[in-house]
Amino acid sequence: MRRRISFPRIVGYVLAVALLCLPALWNSFPLMFDDVGGYLERWPTGTLGFGRSTVYGLLLWTTRRASFLPVVLLQALVTTFVVDCALRAFGAGRSPWTLPGTMAAIAMTSGAAFFASKLLPDSWAAPGVLALQLVAWRIDSLSKFESAAMVAIVAIAGASHMATLGVLAGLSVLDVIAWLLRRRLRIAPKGLAVAVTATCSGLALLLVTDAFVAGRFVLTPGGSVFFLGRLLEDGMLAKILSEECPRPDWQLCNFRNELPTYAEAFIWEANSPLHKLGNPDNPRVKREVVSIIARSLLNHPFEHIERAITLTAEQLLDTGVAGSMEPVASAHARWTLMRYAPWVLPRHDAARQQVEAIDLTSWSDRVVVPVAVTASVALPMLAVFMWRQHCRQEAVLATMLFLLLVGNATICGVISSPNDRYQARLVWLAPLAIGLTIQSWMSRRRVESKRPVAVPIQSATKLSDIAQASSHRH
Repeated sequence: MRRRISFPRIVGYVLAVALLCLPALWNSFPLMFDDVGGYLERWPTGTLGFGRSTVYGLLLWTTRRASFLPVVLLQALVTTFVVDCALRAFGAGRSPWTLPGTMAAIAMTSGAAFFASKLLPDSWAAPGVLALQLVAWRIDSLSKFESAAMVAIVAIAGASHMATLGVLAGLSVLDVIAWLLRRRLRIAPKGLAVAVTATCSGLALLLVTDAFVAGRFVLTPGGSVFFLGRLLEDGMLAKILSEECPRPDWQLCNFRNELPTYAEAFIWEANSPLHKLGNPDNPRVKREVVSIIARSLLNHPFEHIERAITLTAEQLLDTGVAGSMEPVASAHARWTLMRYAPWVLPRHDAARQQVEAIDLTSWSDRVVVPVAVTASVALPMLAVFMWRQHCRQEAVLATMLFLLLVGNATICGVISSPNDRYQARLVWLAPLAIGLTIQSWMSRRRVESKRPVAVPIQSATKLSDIAQASSHRH
């Protein structure tokens, strides 16, 4: 399937990419975050870090000479490309100006532009999800190049963040279930094999890269430690230690009276009780962490279930982007830049993000959050309406995306506690999906209205007889 490339379409593409790069352009430097150092130091240290993907770390390492600008451009281009394919797949991309108009609407009502402009793997989450659904359900609308590009995007997205990999794996499972129920649903994902291959490729890419960087064929570590940190903030860790200690196999019992209040201090500070046990990546320490979590789940299952429901609901509604321009507060991030990319520090220090107090709270509270929450709530209602209209593919998109948002809220909220950027990086897909679904439904109705209405043969014969009888009378 060949795509005609015209000058207006090229201009529209450039405008769309530029819109997503606006925060970085206005800032005069890519937006930074406290976690940047953790990603950047993966290759030079040859180690694995908690929640810090080696895949994204290599992307930062290889672009540091260009002040990380290629990363921002790539993230904006990938987001634009996937949205463009989605618009055409749902019949909304005929005009070359539809794409920049859509990206402008997305940028004005969500944090998509801030994620694309920031050196974090968050920007890959939404394009990865949308790409997976396109190859699963709309692969016949994609060219061979576009299909291959979608697989690559899904793989990089999954390998760049464990939460994204979990969401993509969950979507793949839902697609398999839909295929198994294809006779009852009367619809099935045409590109199921490609979609599952794309998700598995992300897992393989992560494992191979970890082996290449650190010599260990393992997943990005840290999931159990983040969960233990969440239990600390909820008070469950102190509760289970008071119930079980002293225990010879739990060294954390020796520090149960020294537990900090916040998970970040527990996980990252060098003098925290967790680090006093030894290297948190040490097999013995990891066994103790898993043992504590398992005992907590066994002793208080209903408390965990109740808390999981509450955290999921909180994360589902926590979609703000007010902190997108906060200055970097991590001393480790600056130390890492000074050691491995000192030439970027003058521009980094002079950037508006670091020297100005930029408050996005009003825009976030009045525009972003209402649009995100309303669209999220509207998705299941739209799915039911489309199903009753016999628009099954449109219903599937809305259903899958709503389940995706709930699943992401569960993964992130339960494991790491709710954080606005966890949901904000994905939720802008909800209003986009609503627009695509309505556009596809309206296009289908227009096509059906233009079809000639077939007249039954018996009725046609009766009309002919009446006409003949009328002519005889005259």
